[in-house]
Amino acid sequence: MKQWNDLLTRQRVDAVAGAVQRLCLLVVLAVELLFFLPGEAADGIVYLFLEWKLVDVSILFLAASCCRGQLRQSKGSFLFALLVVLWFYVVRAAHLRLEGTNQDPGAFVCAYLLCLPFAAATGDKEKQWGLKCLSALFILVGAVFGIYALLLVTGHLPGWLDGYVFWDGARFGTMGHPNICATVLMISVGLTAGLVVKGKRLWCKCLLLALTALEFWALSMTNSRAAIVLTCALLGGLVFCRLRKPGWKGLALAFAAALAAMILLFCVSRSIFSWNNARLTELARQAQQTGEQIGLELNEKGQLATENGQGTFAKSMKTLNGRTEIWSAAMEALRDNPRILLFGTEHAGEIISPYWERMDAQHTHNAWLQALFQLGIPGLLAALALSVLAVWDGVVLLWRNDDLLHSCVAMVVLCLMGCAVMEPYLFVVNAQFHYFDFLFLLCLGYMNQWRGQKRPSEGEIQNV
Repeated sequence: MKQWNDLLTRQRVDAVAGAVQRLCLLVVLAVELLFFLPGEAADGIVYLFLEWKLVDVSILFLAASCCRGQLRQSKGSFLFALLVVLWFYVVRAAHLRLEGTNQDPGAFVCAYLLCLPFAAATGDKEKQWGLKCLSALFILVGAVFGIYALLLVTGHLPGWLDGYVFWDGARFGTMGHPNICATVLMISVGLTAGLVVKGKRLWCKCLLLALTALEFWALSMTNSRAAIVLTCALLGGLVFCRLRKPGWKGLALAFAAALAAMILLFCVSRSIFSWNNARLTELARQAQQTGEQIGLELNEKGQLATENGQGTFAKSMKTLNGRTEIWSAAMEALRDNPRILLFGTEHAGEIISPYWERMDAQHTHNAWLQALFQLGIPGLLAALALSVLAVWDGVVLLWRNDDLLHSCVAMVVLCLMGCAVMEPYLFVVNAQFHYFDFLFLLCLGYMNQWRGQKRPSEGEIQNV
């Protein structure tokens, strides 16, 4: 009887702890949703929560994980996270002492503590409701961005979206920059396409396919070349995983189909942007003749003026639209300021700008280099450790598993890392790109679990 009571008690504790974990995740997902709402009021709530209150949610989630025994199951991840968080507080104290300022802790501590993503995945192998909720969030946001683009093209954009949804030259943008919008759309396209191939009902597949097309159309008009190329690779990879068969002939046919799909999608994306560029240029020329103000201007070459200074595709490829020049300037700054290698700095952009004469640099335009500037070599090593883990998980999943949704998630993670080569989307200390960090780490937690599973034909589940 006593053993029965102990078992009943453990079940009750596990149920309560599981409910606490779900509540914590729902709170974070709700705040993530606020990131994408237009208006400064929502931004204020988001940053206040992420900088100061998210730590409390993380600690509560960690306590629930301990009650469920998940800390023991994921002790390696938690130990790694604890060391990174301790280093963050050392860096924070050093910056306060040396520079008179300190970094906002909330988003960083939550992301690197890993209690939310890794522990959730450990106890969520079957239902995967955490992944489903976050996927639904990004798919919803991608659909909304597609509608924004449609309203902007047709000239029916409501006044309350002025400034939040805009043309930067011929580039569609929202959330402050076309590149950020493009990365969100890339993730949304990948997750939506994954549901298309996994869907069972015809009407649902058709609806999701139409939504994927809308999101890809909006993505093409951002002219964010890295995100577009990676999206084409993602969709081509999905075609490969869907069509591959055992044997070299089956793999060769699947690869040929994937390559054809990638080339076709890229050509379609360039055609969409070229059409939009020509349409807007003509509108700007007519407005210039009539004196009408439509928010579009032509430069001295008769081309649409852009604030971001994006060149042609061929010209931009030489320096990745100036990225390689910024990286070179950042390395020069590191040589002249070796203290950054140990403790990092609060003023990465101000330090790099004198070494790059073209314009002021806000950051390093690379997630790993930005981690080095903000957190020193220990922070960079932590970012590299997560990166190696993500690549290893992704390669194993793409090679060994038969679940298309698992393959889709792996490709989304790898493509997000590809975008992080150009922008500091991952491993950042501030709260600006927390939704990318959260997606990356949550998916990485699931990928760690999936990597340890064999195909049904290979017998029981065991570690790779």
